Amino acid sequence: MYLWKVDSLVKDFKSENVSQKEEFKYMLLFTVAMALASDPALYIGASYNHYDTIGSIVMLGMSIFGVYYCYKINSSSDNKDFIVRMMCIGLPVMIRMLVVMIPVFIVGGVLEAVFLYPESLDEETIESTPMQIVFLSIFIAAYYWYLSRKIKAVSSNHG
Repeated sequence: MYLWKVDSLVKDFKSENVSQKEEFKYMLLFTVAMALASDPALYIGASYNHYDTIGSIVMLGMSIFGVYYCYKINSSSDNKDFIVRMMCIGLPVMIRMLVVMIPVFIVGGVLEAVFLYPESLDEETIESTPMQIVFLSIFIAAYYWYLSRKIKAVSSNHG
């Protein structure tokens, strides 16, 4: 695995010396790096509580497991085009999930604020809550489950 020698990686791709397992490693490391890099940026200027830390750990753990699960689904069938499938199928799956889940998040957030944490309506800062961690977990799990189903559908039709 090359983390600095980009030209060597390019040569390996050109000579078709990058296996699906190697692609999986790059995808997994990329996912972890993006999760770690993007998470603190979400809280600039906002208060950060222990639920944010729990949410970050949950998001990272579920993302690692989700990428691994999708890789295992792909490799157990035709073992081709893992990254292409993750990215190309993952985008419309994400869009579809957001269209379905954004209204759920809005309704859930309103109900949570009104019935579970009414004092939060008077506060100037918005803080994460256990319910938001549950919603985040459901969203991530549903995303990877749905994505893995679609990857399985593609990979089982080859061969």
